[in-house]
Amino acid sequence: MAFPLSHLDSSRALPDSILAAVAGLAALLLGPLAAMAPRGLPVWAILVTVIALAGLVRRDALGRLQRTLPGTAVVVAFLLLAAVSVVWSPSPRAGVTVVEIAYVALGALAGGAWLSSLPGVEARRLVRLFLIGVFVGVALFAVEAALDFPLHRWWNHVPPDVQIAKSNVPKRTAALLCLLVWPAAMALYRAGLRPAALLLPIGYGAACLLLTSRSAMLGIGVGVVAFALAAWSPRVVRAALGTALTVAFAGVVPLVLLLDRVLNLDAADWLFRSARHRVEIWGMAAERGLDTPFFGQGIDASRALVPEGEVSQFGTIADSLLPLHPHNAFLQVWLELGGVGALLALAAALLLLFGTARMERREQPFALALFAAGLAMVSTAYGIWQAWWMAGILSSGLMLRLAARTPADDA
Repeated sequence: MAFPLSHLDSSRALPDSILAAVAGLAALLLGPLAAMAPRGLPVWAILVTVIALAGLVRRDALGRLQRTLPGTAVVVAFLLLAAVSVVWSPSPRAGVTVVEIAYVALGALAGGAWLSSLPGVEARRLVRLFLIGVFVGVALFAVEAALDFPLHRWWNHVPPDVQIAKSNVPKRTAALLCLLVWPAAMALYRAGLRPAALLLPIGYGAACLLLTSRSAMLGIGVGVVAFALAAWSPRVVRAALGTALTVAFAGVVPLVLLLDRVLNLDAADWLFRSARHRVEIWGMAAERGLDTPFFGQGIDASRALVPEGEVSQFGTIADSLLPLHPHNAFLQVWLELGGVGALLALAAALLLLFGTARMERREQPFALALFAAGLAMVSTAYGIWQAWWMAGILSSGLMLRLAARTPADDA
């Protein structure tokens, strides 16, 4: 996108003005969308991808896409494996899942390249709109939670006697805001509002104690700890997160079998019910994953595995062995795409993690906190291929990149 507009040829000013307006609207709406309609985030991701590609074309900057060639090659290899696995996947929507992963990956590639090409003045404008949107979104979510979600009830035609507070409605928003507070905090920090930057994630963590989403509590807690440690030494935190990633991908199957089959934590009375159910789900997924250790059961197979006589302590197993997904990203990749898919996913994640070393030293704690928060939540909740969740992760990463592009106020 060519900015500032006054430097453009008049014949090109209108399209660039439109791009600027649409980009600003996307930045502004991200917070409210996360708060009120998380499932609409895939539309946001597609819109931002279109804006990014158009902006790169307008600036003759498509060559920036080549700068991420190693990571792009790994992601393309992963997508090819996922696409081929559609052949043996039992899921009727396996092909759709591949398309969803692909457009999110394209959004990350194009969006990151476009944001890195923005002039500082335009980046600052978009960051301000993003911050306004985040604070509006947090306020909307707080008011909704305090009043028992009247807007959600009206929009989704939910009867008054149904308890929304314990449903997935607030949990999705809590998880998304848990990610978005970190780029917002970094934007505040670069704007010179350092006390506000530190108070934002801490205050959100305190608010999470009033919610029912244990995953959001875990995510913001891990993020705050990672931030504090990274403020001391980002290198140590990066190495620790890289080790955790490697161990998670390499050892998730034997670990969950230990928890379920040896330690019998699915029957441990001292654990809350949802945690015990998680352990049982993990054990079932791990056993199926061992049947196809190299290339897995096929992309999106988690939602369509045919039961083979398994019995659950927490409900009747109907048409599918698992409740849509294993509630653990590492296990889901192993189950669906085997060891080859796990290796490619690990490579992509490590490239992303160690890419934070190229950021300014004072920015790295925010990036590492975001990474740690996401890592904690993908380990315990949501299917990693759920479009709204992938788009939410994408949006937080792009907003972090945007905040880094904004000129810092060191006064």
